[in-house]
Amino acid sequence: MKYKKGLSMIVTSLIIILLVIVAIGILYVAYMNFVRTGVGSVDIGTKCLNVDVRASMVECSGDPAFCNVTLTRTATGEEIAGVKLVFEDASGSASSVMNATGNIPVLGTVKKTDFDTGLTSPNKVKVTVYFEDESGKEQICSTTNIKEF
Repeated sequence: MKYKKGLSMIVTSLIIILLVIVAIGILYVAYMNFVRTGVGSVDIGTKCLNVDVRASMVECSGDPAFCNVTLTRTATGEEIAGVKLVFEDASGSASSVMNATGNIPVLGTVKKTDFDTGLTSPNKVKVTVYFEDESGKEQICSTTNIKEF
């Protein structure tokens, strides 16, 4: 009976040490997830700053309008996964987001055809570049170029 007091102090000390180790592990995992997320968003932001894709020509016909868009890229940046297009008319009505997949080579021009805008007379298109990350998820740039026609 005399040794119970010393034994409970050892058990208490071991429990405190285990709790500290678990807390350190939890903080380490949270910190590493935070660092990885921050690096990914910086990487996408840098890629987006270096890429400029614009609609150089837009031709629409029909009711609802089907449009052909000629996309031109500047001389910088990495390979892209594609662009997102949104058409608007004079009243501010917008089409759904349309996907023009595929890379546009540096200093290249690509014509994408037959976008069903669902609008009677579109007069504006918004072009937004996107990349794909390692897992294949789309990473959409925050910058958008607008072409009025």
